Amino acid sequence: MRTRMLTLLALGTLLACADRSNETAVADPTPCTIAGLGICSEAGNLVIASQPSQQVLEYLAAQGYETVVSTRAPDELDWDERAAVEALGMRFVNIPMPGPVEAITDEQVAAFAEVMESGEGRMFLHCGSGNRVAGLWGAWLAEYRGIDSAEALRLAELGGMTRVRPVVEQRLGALAVER
Repeated sequence: MRTRMLTLLALGTLLACADRSNETAVADPTPCTIAGLGICSEAGNLVIASQPSQQVLEYLAAQGYETVVSTRAPDELDWDERAAVEALGMRFVNIPMPGPVEAITDEQVAAFAEVMESGEGRMFLHCGSGNRVAGLWGAWLAEYRGIDSAEALRLAELGGMTRVRPVVEQRLGALAVER
């Protein structure tokens, strides 16, 4: 009887540990196609992409997207993206990361975390090319989701991170030293 109890206890502990490991699992971003977008990757309920047009925003709203996150600085566009997104019934969040990105700030990652934690529906994340927002996503994965830094960098690259990689590496390297 005692052996059976110990076996069940050990099995329960193993299952609990397995469940916790799945909490940090993130789907690999895979290329997607949305007419009018140059770059597009999908990971679960997220799309990481380049700048959408008004027509793409209309498509996203029709497909049930609830939140649009832009890391573009407000002066990068000659039209009011916030007004367009909100007119379509979606939430717009701007976390400016003016280019060239020399650092990703605690404030930017915290603002991104707030959006990610409050959003339950489909989200569209973008900047001009997908590079900045994918880098921010990678930083968030490591800092808030507990994903290993190398894995967070790999996922961010699959999501579209290119030129901002050294900045993300620097931030995540500093994070590893703090831990």
